Amino acid sequence: MTPELLTGAVGLLGAALGALGAIWAGSVTAKSQRQQAREQLEATRLQWRLDNKRDVYLSLLGSASRWQSTTWEFFHALESDADDGDKLALYRRKVERWQEFAVASTTAKVFTADTDVQAASEALRDALRALERVCDDWYHGRGNQDRESHTAAFRRGSRACESAMSGLASMIELSLGFTADSRQTGSPRH
Repeated sequence: MTPELLTGAVGLLGAALGALGAIWAGSVTAKSQRQQAREQLEATRLQWRLDNKRDVYLSLLGSASRWQSTTWEFFHALESDADDGDKLALYRRKVERWQEFAVASTTAKVFTADTDVQAASEALRDALRALERVCDDWYHGRGNQDRESHTAAFRRGSRACESAMSGLASMIELSLGFTADSRQTGSPRH
């Protein structure tokens, strides 16, 4: 074999080895990039689910708070002997708020599997219904018509609602993975 052929053969062998090395490096890089893309996609999917869950829970808390506030307004209208038209308007708004809460509660049940949050939501609903019943009984003239007994029952019901609202908020924080540190930074713990 002549030195030129030998040099050419060695050069060809080197080029082949270089090409194989480049192909192998490219496949390793591509595999790594695919893994990173999968991990990024999974992280994005988890963040999307967390964001949607947070939105559902914010809606639930907001509708419960509006229902409670409207019930308080209605009670104060009854207590202050407000105009019948004002009482009727507040009564209707209270019913609308109940319907909003029912939708938010159902949405939370359908789109989340957090049984602790669902149980806390039901406890809040029951507390709000009991508070509402005090107002409705007074408004419709059912039961004892003594103002003081209605006021005392309403105060008891309000405390139960506050406790139930706090319980729901705590369960939501746990469900979303928030801790004292993450509340300050605004990001959940993982």
